[in-house]
Amino acid sequence: MVIRFPKYQCDQITTKMLEDWFSDKKWKRSTVDGVIAKIGPFFSWAVREGWSLKNPVKGVLRPKKDDSPPSIFTPDEVQRLFKLARKTDQGMIPYLALGLFAGVRPMEIERLSWNNILNGFIEITADKAKTRQRRLITISDNLQQWLNLGGELPVTNKRKRIAKLISYIGLNWKPDIMRHSFASYHLALHMSPDKTAFELGHRDTKMLFRHYRELVSTEDAQKYWNIRP
Repeated sequence: MVIRFPKYQCDQITTKMLEDWFSDKKWKRSTVDGVIAKIGPFFSWAVREGWSLKNPVKGVLRPKKDDSPPSIFTPDEVQRLFKLARKTDQGMIPYLALGLFAGVRPMEIERLSWNNILNGFIEITADKAKTRQRRLITISDNLQQWLNLGGELPVTNKRKRIAKLISYIGLNWKPDIMRHSFASYHLALHMSPDKTAFELGHRDTKMLFRHYRELVSTEDAQKYWNIRP
């Protein structure tokens, strides 16, 4: 928000300015909701402290809800991605494995080192977590095998290296597709929304069903979790 409105004080930002910002970005409803959830408390605080007369977030007209399912990879696509990574860029394997088989957020993976890989768990410390809350993520059997191969952690030049990999095999890489894939296949395998939400670091299952879960078959889930070196 500071980048968008560098010369404005908080009491000068209007509802229309926020709506124009969201419109220019062409954000979907889910993204707008996320931004509002982050900046809304700031404006509420500004009103409470007398820095602003009103909260401009409260009047924002939001886009219609996007009911389309989240994008996920098929087991075959994941298999081909790892096969290519092993052949051409093995250093990327920890990044891909932690995203696809542990659901770690990309920004969190970039902050991890091998010291955060414990015996059976991945430790996301508070300073590395998006939510600023420490959590432990279970390492599945296939994930452990991929991590045993070693590689870079943290990874460098991530964007260029991912672009190169997906261009070779024609994958359509959408935002959060690794985390969405993890959530969908984890839920299909374990049939426990609470367990999946816990691994994702969510407080409850609402976010899982609203934004993360795509319907997949038990057969595909078994194929997904049997992707191994």
